[in-house]
Amino acid sequence: MAGTGRRKARSTVAEESVPSDAAAPMAAPLASMTAESAKGGPGLVVLGPQDLAGGAVIDGDGSAATLPAVSADSAAPVAGLTARVASATFERDGYKHLIKAAEAVYSYPANGTRLSLPAQKMLNFMIHLAGSQNFANKLYRMPKRVVRGNHKGNERIFDALKEIFDSSLVVIGPFRGRRSRAELRILSSYVRPEEEEDSDAADIHFQFTDAFLEIQRSSQLWAKLSGPAMVKVTSTYALKLYEIGMQRYQMDYPSLELDIDTLRKLMNVPEGAYKDFGILRTRTIDRAIAEVNQLAPFRVSMPEDKMKRKGRKIEAVTLEFLAKDEEEAAETYLERERHSAGRRARRIGKVDTVAPADPVEAGLADLGPLPDADDVTALWAAVLHALKGKVPAPLLAELEPDRVEEAPQGGRRLVLMARNAAVADTARMNHWPSLKSALSSLTGGLIEDVAFEVAARKAKAAKAASPET
Repeated sequence: MAGTGRRKARSTVAEESVPSDAAAPMAAPLASMTAESAKGGPGLVVLGPQDLAGGAVIDGDGSAATLPAVSADSAAPVAGLTARVASATFERDGYKHLIKAAEAVYSYPANGTRLSLPAQKMLNFMIHLAGSQNFANKLYRMPKRVVRGNHKGNERIFDALKEIFDSSLVVIGPFRGRRSRAELRILSSYVRPEEEEDSDAADIHFQFTDAFLEIQRSSQLWAKLSGPAMVKVTSTYALKLYEIGMQRYQMDYPSLELDIDTLRKLMNVPEGAYKDFGILRTRTIDRAIAEVNQLAPFRVSMPEDKMKRKGRKIEAVTLEFLAKDEEEAAETYLERERHSAGRRARRIGKVDTVAPADPVEAGLADLGPLPDADDVTALWAAVLHALKGKVPAPLLAELEPDRVEEAPQGGRRLVLMARNAAVADTARMNHWPSLKSALSSLTGGLIEDVAFEVAARKAKAAKAASPET
């Protein structure tokens, strides 16, 4: 079958890390997806109940099969595109961006169970770590601080690990060249120390099963998740919708048509709960859409006119994932920087204005993690909007956001990359106060300075620092 179409633009990671011989059209995440469906029309993906039925492993011809074990003595298999992108992303960004195979994005827990929100988030970090090493069959070690969040104890970490260890997933996708439906365990083992120290210096040790690793390793399509955005999601339904959207919104055809049974499974709705579609929608779907729209770089909708009905019964819906424009992306960045206490009120339009804490009084440690690359881009879009008519547009066009860093004098600053030294000097001498003021205003004082670097100088410095020179 044909794929759903390529992404509009591959990520920087893919462009930099994937050799030219691998730049073929990527396969669809599920073998049942089609670019042109008789039911859904061009660009819509239609999944039926038969695509997500239970069972151990069923190959394309319908015959039963078993998952062959991967021999520890055999040569390391060739990594797919997803594994190579994950390795390059981890080397560059660490855990700020997480790469997750599309087959895992579209998986769901077996036997009608579901993973808790902490367990789902932890599993995403674990998958990304394994992907950084081409999904090698080994015991992995991950610092607790990566998944610990704001909680001070360790019991939730190891409870989530045990939950993952006790769970199985149904994964649909290519397996050794054939369309397969696999029900498989996630972890083969994990280590829980008898004395659980509260120190962040301690590590989590775990090992994935052979079958789970092989499906991930052979994947050719992925979702690039923002670590800072993912950890702020507050419901299991929203997290799953966020993952699906991050895999789809940059594709040529970012629509997804699902029958209700499939939608329930993909969003991890408990079996038997919310049987009526109206209740399912108000309790899970609408709330998940609202939260995702508040935190994600895309906007998801479920158009009424694209719902398929049989009488009064809704049989299928279409989810549309569209990238936000500059103003919406800027607002998303600002929302992620605000305190989570008022996020739900802002989402439903009941906002109590709270004066932001003074960054000096709060201390640098309370400012939260540094923004990731997506957030920096969104922040710059907000700055450009705020500086219209105040700073010459041609000058702003010669500046690009690079990163947010800790300033030597304290606080944080935005580093802008100038096309040449003349641009950097002009911006620094004539427009530094305007840029600084806009940044401080937009971030509530969290970022209160701006610095300029010249792209050519940075490239020359990087070359000089290279061990090959």
